[in-house]
Amino acid sequence: MPFWTSDRSAHVLPQACGRRSVCRNEARFRSLPHQGLGSRGSSGFSLVELIVVVLVAAIITVIAMPQVVEALKGYRLHNDASAISAQLNVTRFRATAQFTPFRMNITTGTSPQIFSTERLCGTDLDCQPPASPCAQSYMPYLQPDIQSGSQYLSSGISFTTINPGGTVLPPSLSGTGTGSAVFYFNTRGLPADCTGTPLNNGGAVIYLKNGNNLSDAVVVTEGGGISIFEWSLHGNTWVAR
Repeated sequence: MPFWTSDRSAHVLPQACGRRSVCRNEARFRSLPHQGLGSRGSSGFSLVELIVVVLVAAIITVIAMPQVVEALKGYRLHNDASAISAQLNVTRFRATAQFTPFRMNITTGTSPQIFSTERLCGTDLDCQPPASPCAQSYMPYLQPDIQSGSQYLSSGISFTTINPGGTVLPPSLSGTGTGSAVFYFNTRGLPADCTGTPLNNGGAVIYLKNGNNLSDAVVVTEGGGISIFEWSLHGNTWVAR
């Protein structure tokens, strides 16, 4: 004789039950709601919903990818400009700390292009002619004294002394400024020319550019201050960074 009938809605208890607790448990189990195998409930998403989500994500990726690529190229340019600024500060501080003229060299004939800090002769006895090519204190050693090694620009970034803004100069230049591939600093940390004479035309500047017509300017003012500017293609002006 079966313990219960096949009619679940009736919740019929077993007619013969050896233990009352078992009977109560069976009754409680029968009173719980049941879901069929085909019922979705909260088990997950349907295939159609997943396809819609994937399509939306793909469309957003396609739309955003060009902006991401452009931002990445701009990031490399700005990062190199920051590296140039930092290296100029190191060059300037070493000139004052060692009381010896220094210069930062920019080499454009290599790929990628290079910049480096070099200690100049100053008043060292081993730098006087005819033992070396140093005819004056702002000349290099016979064996160039490159400090901190050579630094490299990112791929696709290059130096130029030509202002992409034409006659529009970076704001920190107090005069016309000098587009230069060599930055000299005297023992007081001020920018100078190759004879040690402090600059009096507003300072010196080097421009960096990439293949997307984006440009940055690194400026050294007459007082030795170093700043970075970005050329705005929309406003046709230099914007401080």
